[in-house]
Amino acid sequence: MKDFRSALSAAAAAACLLSLAACSGDHHPEFKVAKSTAPVAAAPPALISFCPQVAVLQQAQTMTLFLPGRSDVASQISTAQITGISGACVPHKKDKTQILEVKFTNNFLADNGPANNSRPITLPWFVAITKGNQIIEKKRYQITLKFDGNMSTAAATSKPVKIDLPAVPASADLQILTGFQMTPGQLAYAAAHPNAQP
Repeated sequence: MKDFRSALSAAAAAACLLSLAACSGDHHPEFKVAKSTAPVAAAPPALISFCPQVAVLQQAQTMTLFLPGRSDVASQISTAQITGISGACVPHKKDKTQILEVKFTNNFLADNGPANNSRPITLPWFVAITKGNQIIEKKRYQITLKFDGNMSTAAATSKPVKIDLPAVPASADLQILTGFQMTPGQLAYAAAHPNAQP
């Protein structure tokens, strides 16, 4: 079993990957098991080396929400952040095929901005499988954070995301990236305010 925690990847910082976080016309199929030519015997420890890297896309780690058409402090609904990833990559057999099961959750934190008045907020986020600059598959999700009482921040953990990959050396060249699904305006604001946090 290969464990991983939140990481900011140097490769994920490539500008071309910003399309992952921005709204686009891409389709988002369910993640599927790919065909594998790996042996179906018991998984040797060497298969762990085939596990892909899982990381938060740095440009899409923090998102600030404002009332429509405004960007002043009084109109701020929330600043939200993906604070970590936790999970594991485990080799095992599925339908007599050797695979790598990558399973992880995202941890989220958001503040209760001046314009929010303690209302729950629903945030869009994504998981994408990439290879170099190519987006192989992408899926979007949503998570709702609720502010209890007069709490100034709210935290939540996503439901587990599970991705099955072939247990072959080529899987080590893949990267699984996660982040907020943001508009171009939100991406521009995040780039201009790199120290923003809940």
